[in-house]
Amino acid sequence: LRIWPYNDEGENNNNTDEVYYYPGHTGAIYDFCFSPDGNVLATGGSDSVVGLWNTEYMICTKNITNRTKFVRSVSFSKDSKLIANSTEEDGIDIANSSTGEHVGTIYLQANKRGGADEISFHPKEKHVLACVRCYTDLPPGSLPPPVAVAKWNFGEK
Repeated sequence: LRIWPYNDEGENNNNTDEVYYYPGHTGAIYDFCFSPDGNVLATGGSDSVVGLWNTEYMICTKNITNRTKFVRSVSFSKDSKLIANSTEEDGIDIANSSTGEHVGTIYLQANKRGGADEISFHPKEKHVLACVRCYTDLPPGSLPPPVAVAKWNFGEK
C-alpha cells in the first residue's frame, strides 16, 4: 500500500520523495475503501485476504481470510460496523469490521452460485448493490442481469 500526501492548493502533489509504504499483502491490492467514520481502511488483494487497517497509525490490525480467490471489491456499511467483500466465489461475505468475525453471506442467486465484481452498501438502507457474475443455465442468446440488489436481515455480531 502506498500513500502520497495531498493538499488542496495542488502544491507538491507530485513529490515522490514523500511516499509512504505500508506492507500488508503478499500480492497486489485490487480494491480499498475507507469506512464512513474514517477509522478503518479495508484492502482486498490477490492473496484472497481483506486487511483492516487502523487509519491513525496505518497498522493492519485484522485480516479476514475466509476466501480462496482474489478479493475484487470491499465496502463498508453506512455505520462502519460491517465490511463486505466479494470474489469470484459464491456470494458476498459480510464481517464485523472491528473483529473480522464472519457475520453472514449474501447469496446473489437462488442456486447460491456466482460472485460479484463490484459491491457497495446503500448509504441509508440495508442493501448491497452488486455487479453480479452469473453462472446459471440461461437460454442461448440471453444475457444475465448485470446488477443485483441484495437485501439482508441478519443480526450484527
